[in-house]
Amino acid sequence: MPKKLLKTDYINIINSHFAKQGKRFTNLSKATLHELKEIIEKHDIKYDEKEVIEENDKKKKEEKEAKEKREKEDKERTEKWIEERNRIKKEWEELNEEDKDKVITWIVIKKQQYYLNNYWKNQKKNKEYTLQTDKMEEKFKSELKKVERINNNTIKVNGVNICNGFYTEPFDWDKEYKNEKENMEKNTDYESLTILKDIEEKEYSNEIF
Repeated sequence: MPKKLLKTDYINIINSHFAKQGKRFTNLSKATLHELKEIIEKHDIKYDEKEVIEENDKKKKEEKEAKEKREKEDKERTEKWIEERNRIKKEWEELNEEDKDKVITWIVIKKQQYYLNNYWKNQKKNKEYTLQTDKMEEKFKSELKKVERINNNTIKVNGVNICNGFYTEPFDWDKEYKNEKENMEKNTDYESLTILKDIEEKEYSNEIF
């Protein structure tokens, strides 16, 4: 069955013609196919139907090839990611309990360092969030709404929780250790052998984490 030009083709033909003159048509997408053909006849717009169809086929081919290339690259990235995840997981599972403890301790120490490095900044933000929540609580109470204080930065107003910012809680070593242990068992994110090597180097050089 011979190919025919689509509505979008006629719109492109018209737009291309008038663009060369520094002009443009508006609302062509709302025009019917018959109306588009009338515009082409009225303005004596020349075009080669065979050339347009060939150009469409070329674009479709290029788009198909580009899509296949993207899908292939995505598949390769996914396979590589899975392979890497399996390698990291296997490394963790093959560690003895002592080394697992070292790895988890290293992770928690790093988190504690981050907490300490940002301590004063977070304390300032905590005060701001608490103050904002205090004011909000007073405002809603003055409006006779049902208000319940949930925590330092969260209130419940008529059954809906409203939270101000991300409140930083005091660092809890036991809690963090437990969380990281569970994370490592379920979804290993860290390269255990790399961490152990770092620990050994620091032990040898007597460095502090």
